Amino acid sequence: MIRHISAILLASALATACSSRPDPAPVEQARQTVDPQTLVPAVNVVPESGLGPQQLERNECGLFLWNRTEPTQFIFFEKAQSGRATMQIGAEAVEVTQTINRGEIFGEFMTEQGFAAPGGEQVMLTVVPGEPLQGGQRVEQGKLEIVTPEGWRTLIPVLGVRACQP
Repeated sequence: MIRHISAILLASALATACSSRPDPAPVEQARQTVDPQTLVPAVNVVPESGLGPQQLERNECGLFLWNRTEPTQFIFFEKAQSGRATMQIGAEAVEVTQTINRGEIFGEFMTEQGFAAPGGEQVMLTVVPGEPLQGGQRVEQGKLEIVTPEGWRTLIPVLGVRACQP
């Protein structure tokens, strides 16, 4: 009988422990201690609009990327072998200078590229090649990682195409 009562008390204690909720105070306290102004550098690099139309001359190739977030916008363009790209950082279309070019060959481009922006941001582009197209190839997936001078990292998922003008 004592064993039976002990087993019931133990089961009751375990059920109470499993069904109890954690104290929400630490989470609520953490939410209150984050100053939204400290997030401004990270938020300021998120594209607010898209780039305008880009031109390729005869026999030139380009890399065209769109963000995979809503709303979808054309945010990155690079001409092959130029060492520069145009991208949308926040509200501005800026020219960035290539600093890293490595990874696997992807047509006239590499799958990993780094860029320096005029505002001090460092941009790392990584792409995964997709299916071939006539005159180019899809970018199945990729990401732009923008690091602000303050050290904030913002990841923007992208997709797109590399294409050549015949």
